[in-house]
Amino acid sequence: MNAINAGLIIWDLDGTLIDSKKDIAFAVNETLARIDHPPLPDEEIYSYVGNGVRPLIDRAVAATGGGNSMETAIGHFQEIYLAHLLDTTILFDGILEVLRHFENKKMAVASNKPYKYVTKILEGLHVADLFVSVKGGDSLSTRKPDPEMINVILSEADTAAHDAVFVGDSAVDIQTGKNAGVRTIGVSYGFRPVAELIKSAPDLLVPAPLDLKRAIR
Repeated sequence: MNAINAGLIIWDLDGTLIDSKKDIAFAVNETLARIDHPPLPDEEIYSYVGNGVRPLIDRAVAATGGGNSMETAIGHFQEIYLAHLLDTTILFDGILEVLRHFENKKMAVASNKPYKYVTKILEGLHVADLFVSVKGGDSLSTRKPDPEMINVILSEADTAAHDAVFVGDSAVDIQTGKNAGVRTIGVSYGFRPVAELIKSAPDLLVPAPLDLKRAIR
């Protein structure tokens, strides 16, 4: 593996640092129940994760019959998920070791999940203090794959694009990094299919969390 030199590591959250899919699926199906829609299989819901709350709920509602209840559904989801986002969510096995390994580097989080959820999860998992910058999907006027989130993090961390790497589990993450001119690492242990990551052509593809220790230097 040809390691990437980087002074700043920018992490995606869901599917990269944390396994949050069960709590997300629970909140989606509770939301559907509240608007009298049938539940979806968890695996189908997992495939909708990565672009933020509105696209997630939009796809879930459309898949169960559609209708004009989108704003109501989003409101339900926000209430339910905020109350349950740490029920089963954990750091992927080995991620805490990886984060501690890179404590001498600047680190940040760039997620399309709303900021209040991101910070509550990072604080609940006792890793919030490891990051110099944290951005959620509502922190700025744009979301990934727009490069604005990465560009703002680079500015806040006083780091040039060529000295940063973005680590994520989806094609959206890889495209975001490319749009911002930073190098990218795709992790195949996350939520998205490996074929999607391969097609997105990251600079490196990493199969397991602990392999990240060798992928970045």
